[in-house]
Amino acid sequence: MRNISKFRLRAHTLKVEAAAWLEDGSCVCDQCPGEDEHVQNEVHALLICQDHRVCELRKHFSFLLTPFFEDFSATQPFLLQQVNNQLVHDFLSQQNNRLFLFLSELMDLFVAG
Repeated sequence: MRNISKFRLRAHTLKVEAAAWLEDGSCVCDQCPGEDEHVQNEVHALLICQDHRVCELRKHFSFLLTPFFEDFSATQPFLLQQVNNQLVHDFLSQQNNRLFLFLSELMDLFVAG
């Protein structure tokens, strides 16, 4: 429950929030493989990060994602572009208790680094 509260209140340690008190002040995702530099924010963690552990978690909870994001699939468990805020809001507002488990496990991955 703590991870979900932190996520919703933006009281987490994703780079976008932690940049203010980190020495280098970088918001770049340190989980993503490759040379692309993505800002590590909530949308990035939910849908875009290409870290293999995050992708496996998305595959496991794909039933939560596919009704909202048609570009999402088991072969590509991440999105290549940003999505609009209303769609993210609708996803986070869905009435499914498993959403909370997904968010909690997702935040565990980013906290563990």
